[in-house]
Amino acid sequence: MAKPVICATIDFAQISKNAEAIIAATNKPLMAVVKADGYGHGLIPTAQAALRGGATWLGVAFTDEALTLRKSGITAPILAWLTPPTDDFAKALESGIDLSLSALDQLDAIMAASSLTGIKPRVHLKVDTGMSRGGALEEFPLLVSAIGELLNEQRIDLVATWSHLACADEPEHPLNANQLKRFHSALDYLESEGIDPGIRHFANSGGVLHLPELHFDMVRAGLLLYGYLPGGIATERISVQPAMELSAQVALVKRVPAGSTIGYGATAELSVDRFIGLIPLGYADGIPRQLLGEITCTIAGRRYPLIGRVSMDQVTVDLGSETEVRAGDEAIIFGAGSSATADDWAKAAGTISYEILSRIGSRVPRVAR
Repeated sequence: MAKPVICATIDFAQISKNAEAIIAATNKPLMAVVKADGYGHGLIPTAQAALRGGATWLGVAFTDEALTLRKSGITAPILAWLTPPTDDFAKALESGIDLSLSALDQLDAIMAASSLTGIKPRVHLKVDTGMSRGGALEEFPLLVSAIGELLNEQRIDLVATWSHLACADEPEHPLNANQLKRFHSALDYLESEGIDPGIRHFANSGGVLHLPELHFDMVRAGLLLYGYLPGGIATERISVQPAMELSAQVALVKRVPAGSTIGYGATAELSVDRFIGLIPLGYADGIPRQLLGEITCTIAGRRYPLIGRVSMDQVTVDLGSETEVRAGDEAIIFGAGSSATADDWAKAAGTISYEILSRIGSRVPRVAR
């Protein structure tokens, strides 16, 4: 079968190996974070690969993502954590999905769905320890009280208590220690109210790498699962490798005379004759338009710099004054066959590798290696 013109080739065996490495390094159960279409790698096959690598939990943002996993036949525990009170909790409960809980109105909606379905909810109480996004803050004592009553009535299961780190990719940031202190305070409060906090999970990928005191009973890993290090900070504690290679077939090669300008805005002008290669990937496919630094792609083992602005569907590369590149040759944007990584693209675009991976567009076919 011919490789598609544009393609994200995913090494799912590498995702399994990355999961194995995370578990070995932490000696803790792993919740594999597969939200956002598995960070662009494909929701279902990524989840399956993580489970093959030993992950015992899956984490997603939305209940719709969790339902998709259930429909695929996955039976492992799944936590959905973006759960507004307007969500279809009845469907989530019927599918055995764990729900994150941060506020009383969420709890009311979840319990209404429980009354409708006759199914006892499984919840993870989220504590806002300093991220100031999801998680209970001022409502925490009231929420704990309400949970305690429901537990006494055996109407709810408190599966876990959790929080999320704001600065885990900066191991020395003082907020890390402050968040840990607040999490311990929340756990102590639960216990003072006679409530078992259940599974305690706090560490994300950065915490997995740099903050072992936050590993508690389970760790959650997203970026590490896909082979990248948060903040690009190297460590000897764990070895993971990227699982995605983004590539496209060169659509056109042509000689362009000196004095010509390249692309929208005429931002590049040739001082001498050059060969230009047209690569059919653009910002609609996730290639960042705003490049603040030089970036290259690789063709036949050689690096070629992008020239001119990124367009919606294509980029142009400078092939030099002479070239052996021909239309149909494979250009590797980042990944195993390239000298560039998603980290390199992130640096050139002034962003993070999370964004580069997860923004790869839906029209780019995902092909298993």
